[in-house]
Amino acid sequence: MINQSIDDYLALSEEGSKLLKGSTQVIQVPRHEVPIHKGDKVSGAYMVTKGCLRVFTYTPNGNESTFYLLNSGETCVFSINCLFNKLLYPAWVVAEEDTEVYVIKGQTFKQLFTKEPVVQDMTIAALSSAVFKLMIEVEQLQGWTLSQRLINLLLTQANDENQVKMTQQEIAGRLGTTREVVARILGEMSAAGWIKTGRGKVSVLNTQHMVKSIAE
Repeated sequence: MINQSIDDYLALSEEGSKLLKGSTQVIQVPRHEVPIHKGDKVSGAYMVTKGCLRVFTYTPNGNESTFYLLNSGETCVFSINCLFNKLLYPAWVVAEEDTEVYVIKGQTFKQLFTKEPVVQDMTIAALSSAVFKLMIEVEQLQGWTLSQRLINLLLTQANDENQVKMTQQEIAGRLGTTREVVARILGEMSAAGWIKTGRGKVSVLNTQHMVKSIAE
């Protein structure tokens, strides 16, 4: 029986629901686990129904460089591209938190794509979202300093308690740099009274000055 959580995202026709039945696999990915490696063969289309995945690659100097994040309700455009073009997966994927992923078998997804408008819309939305996220990353790399990119990351990832629950190594992975560089910049921000660092978290104290530094 199809889990209700995937039905929440795929309002299929009766025919589509029958086609999907028995053609999905649920994967539970603990935080920090790498479920997909570069060069893996893609078995289906990946949809996140809980948690968050980060798709990344490695730079020539060995640092991680993030392509995009996949949050609940989002589909991996790389996996879809691999299915339709018979390619191996071009990156690595890591769970940013405990994550649930539905894998729709490749052949089933292709059939649904030809018949179901909701699957067509989902695919186009995934492609558009990925392109938009990549454009933002490129713009930041070309126009922002590393300090500005770090500040932007803290401001966009802070929860309602103004805390970013990420280690310095995780932050470095998002920005494509080293933990030592991140530690240095965080130290400067802490000395200025903008943030407070703790074990596995950063508390944002002065958003006004942080926002101003990005705009300058």
